[in-house]
Amino acid sequence: MQIVWQDLRYGARMLMKKPGFTFAICCLITVCAFSQTTNLRRPTAKSGSVYQLPPNFKAQAAKYMQERVRVTGFSGAILVAHRGQPVFRQSYGLANHEFSIPNTPATKFRVGSAGKQFTSAAILWLEQRGKLKLTDTIDKYLPEWPKAWSEVTIHHLLSHTAGLPRLTTQALLDVSALSQSSPKLFRKLGDLLKAGEELQPLDSKPGEKWSYSNVSYILLSMIIEKVSEKTYCDFVSQELFHPLGMTNTGCDDPGTILSQRASGYTRVNETLTNASYVDMRFVMGAGSIYSTLDDLLVWNRALDAHRLLSDAAIAKLFTPVKNEYAYGWWSQTKFNRKVEWHGGNVSGFVSQLTRYPEEQLFIVVLSNVWSAADRSQVRAIANELSAMAFGGGYELPRKHKEIKLEPAIYDGYVGKYQGSETFALVREGERLMMQIPPGQSVFEIVPESETQFFWKGREYFLTFVKDEMGKVTHVLIRNEGETVRWAKSK
Repeated sequence: MQIVWQDLRYGARMLMKKPGFTFAICCLITVCAFSQTTNLRRPTAKSGSVYQLPPNFKAQAAKYMQERVRVTGFSGAILVAHRGQPVFRQSYGLANHEFSIPNTPATKFRVGSAGKQFTSAAILWLEQRGKLKLTDTIDKYLPEWPKAWSEVTIHHLLSHTAGLPRLTTQALLDVSALSQSSPKLFRKLGDLLKAGEELQPLDSKPGEKWSYSNVSYILLSMIIEKVSEKTYCDFVSQELFHPLGMTNTGCDDPGTILSQRASGYTRVNETLTNASYVDMRFVMGAGSIYSTLDDLLVWNRALDAHRLLSDAAIAKLFTPVKNEYAYGWWSQTKFNRKVEWHGGNVSGFVSQLTRYPEEQLFIVVLSNVWSAADRSQVRAIANELSAMAFGGGYELPRKHKEIKLEPAIYDGYVGKYQGSETFALVREGERLMMQIPPGQSVFEIVPESETQFFWKGREYFLTFVKDEMGKVTHVLIRNEGETVRWAKSK
């Protein structure tokens, strides 16, 4: 059960990722007022774009992924597409270990929270047909909506700014329901709450703060069902997937015999075990979708061509509201380029979808093995393939082996480090601990040489740089394929 709901704690983990981390969640960007988004136009890349992939990209990607499989045991499928055409499309490992069935580019993987984009697109599809407005308050569609939450709008749910109180959510408590052959699924707000939870005040005024919320996207699914008079799965299948020819994409249903569906696995101490069984229908629009490399490429082409959504709707989909989050997509800058991406983690699976719209570069990483290390490496693969595509620096995967150092050596590294944020290193006995920010998120880093350290089970590597006097001046942190320099405070 813990693994199943990793996705539900995804946003909370991301808030702790600060120095050197891929996600610059801690910095709130300027709020784009919702009333202004309707007139926004998002620039689209032209077919004559000057950006070109390096001529040896395919060979580099093949070598890189070969080392990934050898060193980290990556299992899944990879797609890199430029201008809508695949340039690297490969699969690795096994879709099913009991029968030794290999993964293929046509294998179906759960995409977890990366599927939130389909929910947000469905809402925008309904809006542009006049079925709802993003400024509508939720009580217009869900009559049980608490009066204390009356100011929450559809826009707030889409952007994770509703300020909803922390809810236990029945599915989190009723573990047995997730494994029943005929469970009672969520159909109304009351199914999500314990008695009395509807009396809680909001944690913050709607629109004021950002907090990742899977419950928000489950509620959006209920609104879609209310407005369309169809189940969430029927609606996204009939109105989004089928018109585009995405015949290998849908909602994961344990009762359906689905050809080429990957089995999910959990990695524990380098050993694979079957992932815990769950009924994915419970999470609805928060993460129930499965798909393939090719179908996700079709979807990306549709976004670029504005096939289902208008210019105004596409602008809303990708315009950040708070914390660089838009509607089901992060909208940030990586490698000095605009990037739109989302990851997903769900029982036995990890995913990452990454778009560089101006370069028309699209990268998909799908894995049917879950662990903290696998979650981290999926993000690293997406970032390092990006760096490779832009002719930047990247490192081939290698084994990192811990060595023993005299604890007194650690004292030279102790202190505060500053960049866009501040973090601290402290020595606790014979361990060197990292605090991000100081005192909030704490983990141990271990040495592989006197100046190189790493965080076990993560794609997180530190290289300390010293002056001619042997004093540390700064540290280079390579986290999940991105490197950032942090200066040591005097």
